[in-house]
Amino acid sequence: MKRVELNGATIDVLPVIKGLVSEESAVERAFDLVRPEAVGISISREELEGLRKKEDYDKYEPSDLEIAYGNFLSTFGMVKIPPPCYVKTLELSERAGITIVAIDMCEEHYTDAYCNCVGAIDLLRESFFVRRLTRKKFDLSSPQNFVLDWDRKVNASNGFKKLSQVREQYMAERIAQMASLYRKILAVVEYERADGIVMKLEKMASRDQ
Repeated sequence: MKRVELNGATIDVLPVIKGLVSEESAVERAFDLVRPEAVGISISREELEGLRKKEDYDKYEPSDLEIAYGNFLSTFGMVKIPPPCYVKTLELSERAGITIVAIDMCEEHYTDAYCNCVGAIDLLRESFFVRRLTRKKFDLSSPQNFVLDWDRKVNASNGFKKLSQVREQYMAERIAQMASLYRKILAVVEYERADGIVMKLEKMASRDQ
């Protein structure tokens, strides 16, 4: 975990590997260690509502990209959809009566950001990438290195890079808003966005001093 002090609040950022069942234990340890007053989770409010409907879990149909991601990730252990790290975060928050906040963009906001960042060339490159997935090689030395390599290649075009940065900024600002209301915050965020979010929080903290 990475810790940032902001607005008098302590923010612990837990990077998680989406999909790996073994990440549930990392979430449990973080809850025990931090004992947060509030939890931020790097999904949208619509996705959070979806997590609450366990009866719909089996109805989700992953995209070709998600299927390929899961196949590679299974090198490191059992993989499930929805991501067990998020399911466990919701479960522990509700069990303890802790406020849980969806810190990623809502669908409408994300659609606007997507249209502003991603152009035709970006979409064309993504299409080529998906078609060549079976021939692609990824860093499988560890789950952390894999997700970073996957993210680097999937979001290689300028448009998708910009969209990722916009998401990081948005999530950092949402966490900062939480810091004005709560003293101890645990932010459970996807591993590949964690460094960017922490960097932006640290910049906010330096301005706050």
